[in-house]
Amino acid sequence: MPYQITDCRDLQASQLCSAMNAAFSDYVVPLSLTEDNFRDFQKQRGFSAEHSFVAMARDEIAAFWFSSPPLPSYENHAYTLSVGTVPAHRRKGLSRELLQRVIDRQKPDAGQGLQLEVITTNEKAVQAYQDFGFETCRTLRVCRTAGKRPGLAPEPDFILEEVPVDHLPGDESAFFDVQPTPQNSRAALRGLLETSHVLGVRVDGSLAGWGASYGDGSVAQVAVHKEFRRRGAGRALLDGLWAKSGADQLTFVNVDVAAEGVNAFLDRYGVEDRVQQLEMRLTFKD
Repeated sequence: MPYQITDCRDLQASQLCSAMNAAFSDYVVPLSLTEDNFRDFQKQRGFSAEHSFVAMARDEIAAFWFSSPPLPSYENHAYTLSVGTVPAHRRKGLSRELLQRVIDRQKPDAGQGLQLEVITTNEKAVQAYQDFGFETCRTLRVCRTAGKRPGLAPEPDFILEEVPVDHLPGDESAFFDVQPTPQNSRAALRGLLETSHVLGVRVDGSLAGWGASYGDGSVAQVAVHKEFRRRGAGRALLDGLWAKSGADQLTFVNVDVAAEGVNAFLDRYGVEDRVQQLEMRLTFKD
């Protein structure tokens, strides 16, 4: 069957959503995104229709590679939102063809590479990305709270307040030990401003840190200034975000396992591991 490779500019979100659901329909837990879910997914992860490509089999999307434009904050590596092939069209080399079209489109916009995450136990996908030239950069933890939401009990000196995303410090180096992945970045928070929550904690009038979560209780960021750590600010932020979201539990996606302080804090807060992911990068050759 002949396939036509095209970008996504003339395709509707409903078509792309249906294709994504079909591609992951045979997973242990089948994907079942609504169109609204898919639009949020696009906003959070920086989807670019002109940098994303599909393989069409007549009027049906057979495979896709969804991508952001080059991201300056990630060394002009574009973020791969998702890659998938509908079961009936697998083993035809479509992902490799789509990857090449994505690369060809990224380079004129100063793109230097691509990055993505893949679950460690998905050995076929990991091997496929390695065959494409991707290399593992770091291992990421996915976990969630195991118990009920604790009562809010911040330290007396802490003042929790909502903070506009654009009022957060421009220099984050004193707050983060490692860089968040693109789906937890400040750009991702801006993409979902209507449903996200950003709380700051102040000590003696100074911003000691902030926490940010999406409407479903997924925590994007917990950042505490190095001078204010181990004084309860992080716990106060999580307690506040949990109350704001109204979710049954908090989830933490893509926590760098090398960030010892963050992981020790999450363990003290009472989280349980779900899966691990690999962050993989492909750097373009000249």
